[in-house]
Amino acid sequence: MTGSKGLVLFGSTGSIGTQMLDVVRVLPERYHIVGLTARSNDEMLAEQTVAFQPRFVAMSDDAARERLTIRLERHDLRIPVVSDEELPSMLGRVAFDMPVVAAASTDLAQVVYDLLRSGLPMAIASKELLITLGDLLEPFRAQLRPIDSELSAVWQCLAGEDPETVERVVLTASGGPFRTTTAADLESVTAAQALEHPSWRMGPKVTIDSATLFNKALELAEAHVLFGVDRGRITAVQHPQSVVHGLVEFRDGTTRAVAYRPDMRVAIAYALSVPDRPLHQQVTRLHLEELGQLTFEPIDTKFEAFAIGREAEMRSPRSMLALLGADEVAVSRFLVAQGTFGDIVAALRYVLGETGDEVLSPSVRAHVEAVAHGRQLAELWYEMKYGTQPGNQKGV
Repeated sequence: MTGSKGLVLFGSTGSIGTQMLDVVRVLPERYHIVGLTARSNDEMLAEQTVAFQPRFVAMSDDAARERLTIRLERHDLRIPVVSDEELPSMLGRVAFDMPVVAAASTDLAQVVYDLLRSGLPMAIASKELLITLGDLLEPFRAQLRPIDSELSAVWQCLAGEDPETVERVVLTASGGPFRTTTAADLESVTAAQALEHPSWRMGPKVTIDSATLFNKALELAEAHVLFGVDRGRITAVQHPQSVVHGLVEFRDGTTRAVAYRPDMRVAIAYALSVPDRPLHQQVTRLHLEELGQLTFEPIDTKFEAFAIGREAEMRSPRSMLALLGADEVAVSRFLVAQGTFGDIVAALRYVLGETGDEVLSPSVRAHVEAVAHGRQLAELWYEMKYGTQPGNQKGV
């Protein structure tokens, strides 16, 4: 372990968290795990704890935390299991080099903010937390290491460049499972269909966001937060091959792009090790002569969630945060068949219409409350349409 980098991983049981642990597993001489946190998957967190032997683990759900403690005792492990309330104190008592944030919950907003204020570099994949904290992160941009493939690509393209020379930042979108589906047919698609992403292996929430392309609106907002590029100079295109992940156009006519096969472990490893690039033999190499044609096209107008998200971002931080909360509600409803795919767009449109553009107070609490207000408005929309009982919903 001497010389290896100590990591605390927030959200270890999700898609990004498990892939991050894959990277640690194959590079044990570089990284070791100091802490793991999760919301409620005690079975997986127990397996990870046995495998990586961290100094502590944290679990949000009370019942799951009790089950986790029992599981660890069966393995004769006396590792502290802490609650969300106890987590800040534990973080202050253990030594580590970098927090890695793969959890989406805005409950972590204050923890993330405080960790950045301590001066630590942070690898982060959470769209939700980056957008929630927004302009509060401006003083800490140099510490942030994006993990999302598109944001990582832009970060690499901008490395060593004068921001004044940037003309445009371009993120790519695969188009998701409904790239060739007609606008008329989108209303009736099912959650099972929406979860069949053609390129990426992701968690259910981000997979649905990819199907609506709302995720791309979120990534445009992330790019502004991370890099400070003017919102009007950040855009997106559809690229179904998912090989080129991001591009930066410079004023001298040069365009720089980052390309690799769709594998999150590439972006994860870069965020952990920059400026080094350690050998990762498990990642499939990209051979241009085998690719054939690469295509790029404008974002299809049928993806209304993208346009609504873009409108909110250009309007105000408060509007964007309200949509962030609204989308959480709409996607969770759709995943359990308590609403249609079209309802996601309708709920977002309603919430945007009901949200003002008042300037947010420069505090973590105010930003988190703006997200919560969006959730409340979205729940109201669903109640107005369907009533409070799922059985009252039409067409579900």
